[in-house]
Amino acid sequence: MKERKIPSPAFAVVSFVVIITVLVVLINLNVDTTMSVFAAAIIAAGCAFALRIPWEEIERTLLRVVSDCIPTFLIVIMVGMLVGIWMAGGTVPSLMYYGMKLISPKILVPLSFVLCALSAEFTGTSFGSVATMGLAMVGVASTTSVPVPLVIGAVVCGAWFGDKMSPLSDTTNLASGVSKVPLYEHINSMLYTTIPAAVVALVLFTVAGLVYSGGEMDASKAELICSTLTAHFKINPILILPAILVLLVSVFKLPALLGMGITVVVSVIFAMVFQGVGLVKLMNCAANGFSIETGVALVDPMLNRGGITSMTGLLVTFMIASVMGGIITATGILDVLAKDVLLKFIKNKSVLVITTLIYCYIVNFLTAGGQTVSIIVTEQTFEDAFDRMNIHRRVLSRTLEDAGTLSAPVVPWGVATLFVMSTLGCGTEYIKFAWFIFIVPIFSILCAVTGIGMWDREGNPLWKKGKKVAKV
Repeated sequence: MKERKIPSPAFAVVSFVVIITVLVVLINLNVDTTMSVFAAAIIAAGCAFALRIPWEEIERTLLRVVSDCIPTFLIVIMVGMLVGIWMAGGTVPSLMYYGMKLISPKILVPLSFVLCALSAEFTGTSFGSVATMGLAMVGVASTTSVPVPLVIGAVVCGAWFGDKMSPLSDTTNLASGVSKVPLYEHINSMLYTTIPAAVVALVLFTVAGLVYSGGEMDASKAELICSTLTAHFKINPILILPAILVLLVSVFKLPALLGMGITVVVSVIFAMVFQGVGLVKLMNCAANGFSIETGVALVDPMLNRGGITSMTGLLVTFMIASVMGGIITATGILDVLAKDVLLKFIKNKSVLVITTLIYCYIVNFLTAGGQTVSIIVTEQTFEDAFDRMNIHRRVLSRTLEDAGTLSAPVVPWGVATLFVMSTLGCGTEYIKFAWFIFIVPIFSILCAVTGIGMWDREGNPLWKKGKKVAKV
């Protein structure tokens, strides 16, 4: 048997460029995203075979990577069920109805950011926040002159802000766990980059909302939607309780899947009691989504959503993306890119943080928005560099989230992006409005340059003592 080859720096760079090029070109040619990722996976497999990597080794890596993604698979399935039930049970229609009655267009955009942030903070899931609060905000936006992609951008930013800062979030716990940093030390470290970025983003969303909306609402459109909702649903404030329950279960620190499971059961009961929907129909809505013909073309697309089947395409893409990420991980080109290319440029703490940010983006783009893979691979690659340069690992764990977690919904072919698109019925045009996600890394770099929010390995603040960091 021929001996396995170690990828050279040139091979790693060329492989990276080719895989990304294939993805970008095919997607720009309007090739289905799933097939684009599949083609990239074939290229990655070709790289693995060129390096003479045994198939058994590739298969072991694939199984490990895919198994790491199973919790996310299950959350996506649960979200699909919940949306279908909430539509049939009147929860989302009630959120939309009261949103249109109470929310002024002048504050719609910043409010979308804040409400989705709170929702994700309490639940620990960006996907759940997008599919519930985000869906309601997009429904309200359809009655105003505010561009829907702008509102979706605010929704996504809020959802990932809350997910990033929530002690219930899987990525928050993962980043602190693999970096061996206590959870709340990790969250405290993120305050230095995340809160300033959130303030700037909130100002931008407020200004943009005023500029684009002019403070106007299409009263006739809003009235048409509201009258259609009341004609087909029993609108009642109490129907919003299942959405609030998603927040309340977090108070008891229940795991995300268990909390969502309880919410599904309670939502079914509410739908049966307050809407009179039968159990069989609710089960079908959970499986195949809610469907209704109101006779109003504007309203039907807002309501005909949800169900496990609505997530099938996303799950298939997610699986193929995991396969691509697993093959790329098995080739070792990510390690070579970091250690033999990027690490050579590291001369001080600022360059180290910048390089770590860049590497998180590289891994996310190569693994189709794989937050888990990005966090784990980047941590393993850079932990020694942070230790050698006398920088506390809470800075490393923060940097992993500043880029690894947040870049997921801006990877055009990524799982998170596809989830947003399939759930909110949009394209990738929202990405240009995801300002918070692009601002956070700027504050990461500012902290590294100024020393603010930086600590040595003993936990001493570098900005207070002016302590020099040892060079590699």
